Amino acid sequence: MRVVVTGMGVVSPIGVGVERFWEAAVAGVSGIRSITAFNASGQRSRVAGEVPGFDPAAFLTPKYLDQTDRFTQLALLATDLALEDAGGLDAYAPQRLAVSVGSGMGGFSTFESSALRKFRDQPIPPFTVPRTMANSAAAWIAIRHKFKGVNLTCSTACSSGANAIGMALDLLRTGRADAVIAGGAEGCVLPLTMTGFEVLHALTTGFNTEPARASRPFAKGRDGFVMAEGAGILILEREDEAVRRGAKMYACLAGYGQACDAVHIVMPDMEGQVTAMRAAIEDAGMGPDAVEHINAHATSTPLGDVVETRAIKHLFGSRSREIAINATKSMVGHSIGASAAIGSIATVMALHSGTIHPTINLDEPDPECDLDYTPNSAQQRNPRNGLCNAFGFGGSNASIVFTTLE
Repeated sequence: MRVVVTGMGVVSPIGVGVERFWEAAVAGVSGIRSITAFNASGQRSRVAGEVPGFDPAAFLTPKYLDQTDRFTQLALLATDLALEDAGGLDAYAPQRLAVSVGSGMGGFSTFESSALRKFRDQPIPPFTVPRTMANSAAAWIAIRHKFKGVNLTCSTACSSGANAIGMALDLLRTGRADAVIAGGAEGCVLPLTMTGFEVLHALTTGFNTEPARASRPFAKGRDGFVMAEGAGILILEREDEAVRRGAKMYACLAGYGQACDAVHIVMPDMEGQVTAMRAAIEDAGMGPDAVEHINAHATSTPLGDVVETRAIKHLFGSRSREIAINATKSMVGHSIGASAAIGSIATVMALHSGTIHPTINLDEPDPECDLDYTPNSAQQRNPRNGLCNAFGFGGSNASIVFTTLE
């Protein structure tokens, strides 16, 4: 039994909708700009990947606007786009339609604004708690579309979206759902959130006057990641059912691996990453020698990119230099729990189109990062499979494998 991707929706700093997102990604367009969401003059990091022109009032009623946080609104738009792309799921009973969404921070925009109001002795909105809770995006997706099956939320920091997609694969394999709406969403271009990452020395601070150059995975002189927002949603179905309803199919979701390195709460560890990648490849019924493309986690932190490079070398050996690797975050920044969902869409599109989008800002690589990261220009490589990596705080490492339909 194969699981296939029949629809995708993306809301990102370089485009809303798969067509616009992919066109910009292949062209190497940067979506990193000076922050407009709030006055960032007091921040050490003053650049971010914001979704330009995002207006939830254009597709949500006043009730939804009042009761949802920004991360939920991003997820709802991505879901609408994915369902439209899939041609709808009316062929299935509502009780067989599941939702699995990842978010590392949940409704942090509501948390920040309500906390500030409380400390100023001002009334807080009545829906503060429902807006803040991490499962609100998944819940509102179900409410909006009447999906009455399993409803799950995964919160494993930066690997949340990958684990949510992996959980969806398990639901379909075990027969607990006929189709799953899966992915991730995050909306934390916010003062407190960014300050929290700043004190961890995780964010870039050296490119405030050159936003487009700020996110530079694997490059010499990188100094941290760029905070971003966004959402990515995939519609996943069993292949036989997708064929029966006449759905178009982009690719197969073939494998999922997850491992906790159990070493440090924020520092990456090679062993855990290797274990997750190996588990995903084995789950897909493949060997390491078969992997042709990797959409790397690659956040643009000095340590993280080196550790991931070492993990790839350790697992794939001499073949590591033959694999077409790229970093979507070089263009969109790091959207925490949404990042692997957006990266998964980029991976699927690489298989669907045969094109590996570039890793931009890679003019001079770090000497310790010496693999083929598809620097600055897209390449036509026609990969038959792709591995999407996501490694999060808490040592939560996840990898997922997509393959072509052949």
